[in-house]
Amino acid sequence: MDVQALAQSRPLQTAGRGDRVARTREAIVASALALAATGQVAPIVRDIAQMAGVSARTVFQHFADTAELYVAVLGRVLAALVGEAPDIAGAIPFEERINHLVAQCADRYEQLRPMWTFVETLQRRSAEAADMIGQIYSANTTNLSQAFASELAALPTESRERTLTALALAIAPESWVVLRSASACRSSSRATSSASS
Repeated sequence: MDVQALAQSRPLQTAGRGDRVARTREAIVASALALAATGQVAPIVRDIAQMAGVSARTVFQHFADTAELYVAVLGRVLAALVGEAPDIAGAIPFEERINHLVAQCADRYEQLRPMWTFVETLQRRSAEAADMIGQIYSANTTNLSQAFASELAALPTESRERTLTALALAIAPESWVVLRSASACRSSSRATSSASS
């Protein structure tokens, strides 16, 4: 037996198996994400497995429990929320920067809205999920401080932090969800009152 040939063949087998493991794990996370996107707060493993084309047992071979799987899904969701910080600080007028920021957040949060209950529920149940969300909010605050550095610098020192916090809260995903719900309620009320007139 050629020991050197055997040693060389094992990494190839491992790489092939590793690719298959990665593809299976990806299919499981993508399936759970798709189910969360339909509004399911806690997608059932049976449904996730069926959509991924694997058994429920296979799901638990890749994830210790549903909490670990849901945290992996949350990581994917949150990665979509934070993009590259736009290099717009001072490059374009203030109003255009505001419009750019609002449009960027609206696009991201509108995609997130169907699964927001999933995100909120997981945040309450998992310290790891809450920490991930906290890191995203910190990154968003940093991006804001860079995008509006000149305006923030012009404020009195004691106002800078409050203003930055207010900006961060105004563009937080929760704010978008609440504003979107309020807008939908107002539209529904108008439609009802128009129909009754």
